[in-house]
Amino acid sequence: MRAGRGQLTRTAYVATLAVGWTAMLVANLPGHLTLDSLLELYEGRARIRQSWAPSFYAWVLGAFDGLVRGTGLYVAASGLLLFAALASLAWLRGRTSRWAVVAAVLFGLSPLVLIYQGIVWKDVLFANASVAGAICLAWSLKRWEARWARTLLLLAALVLLSASALLRQNGVVVALIAAAALGWARADGRWRRGLAWGLGGLAAVLVTSHAMNLATQPGGPGSGDGMGEGVRVLQSYDLLAAVTLDPDFPLTAVARAAPDAAATIRSLGPRYYSPERIDFADAQPDIANALRAAPASALAADWRVLVLSHPVLYLRERMEVFRWVFLTPRIERCVPICLGVQGPADELQKVGMAFRWSDQDERLLHYNRAFLHTPVYSHLAYALLALGVGLVLLIRRDPADLAMIALMASALGFAASFWAISIACDFRYLYFLDLAAMAGLIYVAVDPPGSSASVGQKRV
Repeated sequence: MRAGRGQLTRTAYVATLAVGWTAMLVANLPGHLTLDSLLELYEGRARIRQSWAPSFYAWVLGAFDGLVRGTGLYVAASGLLLFAALASLAWLRGRTSRWAVVAAVLFGLSPLVLIYQGIVWKDVLFANASVAGAICLAWSLKRWEARWARTLLLLAALVLLSASALLRQNGVVVALIAAAALGWARADGRWRRGLAWGLGGLAAVLVTSHAMNLATQPGGPGSGDGMGEGVRVLQSYDLLAAVTLDPDFPLTAVARAAPDAAATIRSLGPRYYSPERIDFADAQPDIANALRAAPASALAADWRVLVLSHPVLYLRERMEVFRWVFLTPRIERCVPICLGVQGPADELQKVGMAFRWSDQDERLLHYNRAFLHTPVYSHLAYALLALGVGLVLLIRRDPADLAMIALMASALGFAASFWAISIACDFRYLYFLDLAAMAGLIYVAVDPPGSSASVGQKRV
């Protein structure tokens, strides 16, 4: 009788997730696209490079576009990756509590799932791949004694975590912490063995991601990973903040190499700098021209002076920028969501699309607004949730739990990395934190610690 009830609950849990995935497709297909999406779709379709964003995502979009024109198939596959990974938790834990069904219902109703999974952003695929990669790692630790199953699951985790490292430049933190969890699980009381597994896992991800990057990198004059341009933009943003917060901050290297540029930065920077985002300064032609005129080496030299010789000023600036991206004090200004198909006419024409704002998009906008000023849209709330899930699992600490603990830790670490690299407060940048915390809550709800199935599990 109990087994029958357990099977019924598992079926209800999986069916709820299936309905959630289907509802997401019905609500959003063929997907919502912004200027970033249009550029990356065109890059993937034409196999060229015209931005400094990671090129792997453009390749992914191009691959799905080659099968079915547009982004509909991509949206369906990306969402399926997430929902299927979460559905597998019912078998991973060996039981499914009724709380799992409740958690799955809330998960599917959240606009961060129902709507966000339909937005063609690399941030969404990065979050999905990271969550699925952690779950594959959890499965491999659970089935470690089954050699072939373990190997296939480790390979799946390797591919997904390698993809994550390519989708976001700071996504490597996910692989780093996952490798640490693998080492912890396999140490078995011997630290050298654990260190070997951990370093080996990290090295495998780095090598695989590098190979995937080379295999998907377009050729031509625009090729490259864009890292250098990204660093230059970040350093420019920090220097604009420095002269805004301290008018006496020296721009010695820039003034020596390009005195007119230094004068422009010093005079106009305080007027257009904002910790909210870099766009205001970017949109000012004189500042943009001055920053382009300044040699990269000069910007880097003055940035090092800021960090090493004026650490209080640097910390002050970075804390305010991070406050905007983490706490989103005025969330309407932090692009909480994008719907329809929007972008410049020439970019729309390149990919054969037209501007779209339908009645369905309007309904989704109103649905999203109902949650906008609630904890559903609070990165802080999800950070606390991830911390709580990690602590609960740390107490139980069976092998599969270690992978989910790593997921919570990597989500928190990924969010923390924006303290150093953020240049805008867009909500999507920390989407991985929110999604990972929700996945962790579902994992705990499937088999709550202290339940009969959890008692007696091997601890690591």
